[in-house]
Amino acid sequence: MVSSTAALLLGAVLLVAELQLVPSRPAARGRAGPGQGREGAAPNGSAQQLPQTIIIGVRKGGTRALLEMLSLHPDVAAAENEVHFFDWEEHYSQGLGWYLGQMPFSSPHQLTVEKTPAYFTSPKVPERVHSMNPGIRLLLILPADPVVFAYNQLAPDSK
Repeated sequence: MVSSTAALLLGAVLLVAELQLVPSRPAARGRAGPGQGREGAAPNGSAQQLPQTIIIGVRKGGTRALLEMLSLHPDVAAAENEVHFFDWEEHYSQGLGWYLGQMPFSSPHQLTVEKTPAYFTSPKVPERVHSMNPGIRLLLILPADPVVFAYNQLAPDSK
């Protein structure tokens, strides 16, 4: 467990250390529908931005912990829930405007991060993510111990 925690912390430090090197966010190509988020600026100057980084991984692999650690940094704005835009047809068919509406409001200098571990196991996701932003960063979280990983994949959810 110590090695996986250390790996998560190292990943977080490396990401935060490179915040200033992240390419500009691409503009959304679609518009959000009513009640699905707004494009443009909020009164405080923030706006919903497409993510520059997506956290992917395996079930119970530590993706939530990494997102929560990254969210502690003032230059990171994270989507609150798993969006499942690229892997669920009912979301993807609603377009990029819908996806944008799921993102948090952030300042232009902040890094927007989304976490949906299931993107790692869906064969249609890579092409879809690349078409949205060819320069996006994917943070892949894998467990350090294959025995623990196998157990977590087979064990029933304990929520």
